[in-house]
Amino acid sequence: MGMQFFKFAADKPRQIQMPAAYMHKKSWSPRIGDIFPDFDAPTTQGSMRFFDWAEGSWCFLFSHPVAFSPVCTTEMIALANAHEEFQGCNANILGFTASSLAEQRAWHRDIEDRFGYPIGFPTVEDVDGQFAEAFGMHHPKESTNWPIRKSFILDPQMRIRMIFEYPLYVGRSTDEVLRTIEALQAVDKFGIATPADWHPGEHYLCSEHPDTRMTAARGGGGMQRFTPYLAFIAPGSLPDADRTDDLALMSELCPA
Repeated sequence: MGMQFFKFAADKPRQIQMPAAYMHKKSWSPRIGDIFPDFDAPTTQGSMRFFDWAEGSWCFLFSHPVAFSPVCTTEMIALANAHEEFQGCNANILGFTASSLAEQRAWHRDIEDRFGYPIGFPTVEDVDGQFAEAFGMHHPKESTNWPIRKSFILDPQMRIRMIFEYPLYVGRSTDEVLRTIEALQAVDKFGIATPADWHPGEHYLCSEHPDTRMTAARGGGGMQRFTPYLAFIAPGSLPDADRTDDLALMSELCPA
């Protein structure tokens, strides 16, 4: 392997030394805020057109390496066990794996027979890795054969709102996925922020974005400010109505 050298310019205080192997071009790399692509796919529940299937719902899309493997089995059991909670959040689940539909269906039956958890959501056949490559699920330095454990949370407008990536031998947290969906829904509904380790029912944050300051103002006495930049909002104090442009309240109760 040849050695490559980089010369830094003396007049630039911040520079990145990027190996040439990393400087490749891709047609698209998923980022938060992007609209997720529409696609046709064969799944364990029949062929689907993604946007038609997902219409009006939040979506949790996830990839895993292969059927009949230990970490993937525990993830499927966890998602099946939490399927009603996802439905309660108006969130659909869709998986991608490198196994054939026949293998996946046999695996799903085995999971139900052995552990009592029916797999009520579809999973996509991606034997040739087309979806894994297109959606950034293929990381050759982790595996040349299988996709990593990559996840997307999409809102009903099909915008990417969260991206998770896990290596092959570390299972993802279903509780964290649900927590994040509920946090994103609260942000959209109330225009607030959520603190570290937040769970539904706990206090929100008033961020310094104008929309969130205004929402805190509408919450009235439910806000407690600790510093000029840190204020908590009691969840029960927020109105259910849509946000409005009440600048007087915003400046009075949640000043910049």
